[in-house]
Amino acid sequence: MRNYFFYKIFLPIIIWLINFKNTKKKYFILNKLINLNNKIVLNSQKNKARNVLILLPRCLQYFDCSHNIISSVENCKSCGKCKIKDIIKLSEKYCVNLKVAPGGSLAKVFIKQINPDYIIAVACWVELMLGIKEVYPYKVLAVANIIVNQPCINTDVKVEEIEDILQKIV
Repeated sequence: MRNYFFYKIFLPIIIWLINFKNTKKKYFILNKLINLNNKIVLNSQKNKARNVLILLPRCLQYFDCSHNIISSVENCKSCGKCKIKDIIKLSEKYCVNLKVAPGGSLAKVFIKQINPDYIIAVACWVELMLGIKEVYPYKVLAVANIIVNQPCINTDVKVEEIEDILQKIV
């Protein structure tokens, strides 16, 4: 019941309220909420996960890359211009599903198809919070991506954060 209250009542109110904050305060609050969500999810873990989905945003792929990894991450040519190849290696090492979605609608389709025990979601802070709220009661562990130059183009992620989560749940 506490989790329901957090995800269905508290979180939507906070997401609405932070729209009135300046950018620094907004990201500070979002960071705290993501950390709180991850603690709640990890503390609720009873068994090791059998079915995990790593869900990545399209903006992690090198912007000028001509290979469509949305249809299949196997289309990645591992050129090294982005971190996709490193995350593919992680997904193979831990035997977990990996999908790339350009937005929330396709992300929800992938989640319904795979029906994972846990989702490791990478996205910008706002998208993470909205996604966590939208897919509840799925257990989402969030990793904020790093905006390098501008939002939605050539973003970055700390692959070690994804692996740390995988080590805890798999």
